[in-house]
Amino acid sequence: MKNIAIADISLRESGQQSTAGLSFKEKLEIAKLLEKLRVDVVETGYVSESAADAAFIRALSTTLERSAISVPVQLDSAAAERAWNALSRAKKPRLDVIVPTSTVQIEYTYGLKPDVVRTRAAETVAKCAALCADVEVTAEDATRAEPEFLAAILREAIAAGAKTVTLCDSLGELFPEELAAFIERVYADVPELKTVALSIHCKDTLGLAAASAAKAATVGAAQIKTSAGAGDATLSLEQFLNVVQTRGEYLNLTVGANLTALRRTCRQLETLLGADRGTGTAFGKAVGSTESGDVQLSAETDILTLRLRVEALGYEVTDEDLTRVYARFTEVAASKAVDSRDIEALVAETAGQSPATYQLASYVINSGSAITATASLQIQKDGAELRALSMGDGPIDASFLAIEDALGRKFELEDFQIRSVTEGREAMGDALVKLRSGGKLYSGRGLSTDIVGASIRAYLSAVNKIVNEEHA
Repeated sequence: MKNIAIADISLRESGQQSTAGLSFKEKLEIAKLLEKLRVDVVETGYVSESAADAAFIRALSTTLERSAISVPVQLDSAAAERAWNALSRAKKPRLDVIVPTSTVQIEYTYGLKPDVVRTRAAETVAKCAALCADVEVTAEDATRAEPEFLAAILREAIAAGAKTVTLCDSLGELFPEELAAFIERVYADVPELKTVALSIHCKDTLGLAAASAAKAATVGAAQIKTSAGAGDATLSLEQFLNVVQTRGEYLNLTVGANLTALRRTCRQLETLLGADRGTGTAFGKAVGSTESGDVQLSAETDILTLRLRVEALGYEVTDEDLTRVYARFTEVAASKAVDSRDIEALVAETAGQSPATYQLASYVINSGSAITATASLQIQKDGAELRALSMGDGPIDASFLAIEDALGRKFELEDFQIRSVTEGREAMGDALVKLRSGGKLYSGRGLSTDIVGASIRAYLSAVNKIVNEEHA
């Protein structure tokens, strides 16, 4: 009988849903349950510039023994290096290069041109292959791609070192026979595909994903991607394993998963992945709520106690990083009790960052419906104080203008986002700022119980990266 590998993408999907709110501990528990079920591959979310992403992958790498850990990679060599730096300790590491292949995704979702995608895909796969022995390439929306373009992407990816190729039915509207015919056509167009493992990722829009995946396995697929999460986005892990358990002999298919523990484990996974995490904050996008029984720290907490709490959450920080985290901790703890999610956010913002050339000392904001918003900032640089007062279209705009006045430089603001990382009226705000300088993009993050303060810190974080690179 043909053995089919199962690659579960629950953690990757949860990372793309802002309301999922999975804690560090919950993510680890989900991965452990998947390995207990003997899932072959556990796929995580992307590794961004946030230290929290890398910390989770490192913790997962020392936790999982049997299951491979697959980290998705965008079309960028720097992203490949970030992912590998976090993943390198895993016993079975895999890098998965995600490539848009349909015109809809290339031009409208990613804003790229086909030639650019083709070049970046080959370069990124080659970069990943130089770092990791197990490289996968995922062709997003492959069933709607131009056949010639898809064939070129796959041939070049295989030549660059890809060992697994995933074809995605991202729309989820193909019948099983149509998917089988598509796979056979791709095999005909790309004979090299027979030298690597073929993987299939089916969306379940019409409720046909399980049947389509089973059919795909009979015409060449060696791996099926599933999700244990609630909803119909991706083929359900439980549903596909039930198909194999019930009709595997007829299909001449088997899996290595522990089918005896299937129902119990899937109920546990659904509880973790499908819990109602609420959205009741002023930021509108709640990432999560405090766990029941979570230890809360106060302003009286010493640095040793904080270190023990940070380590209990699974993070490894240097003494220098801990000092910076503790300094930010005391600022936050002065106005609220600090829980685990706050600590994780502080570690993500502070640990592993470059030394700050510019540091926020204080700020005063005046804003209202009847007055023009003004921001007065005091910024420190090498012991000296830089001051500025600016008016703007709202308190955040005024703050950003004041920073530029204080520094005597102007920057192109590419993107600005705010969300919350904890719940309630004292929620911690997480601001993301992207600045463009010299044709390059620099991102910065800032945390505070005040959204303006979080935004100022994020802007200065991006500025510091620009300055540090200029002086390197």
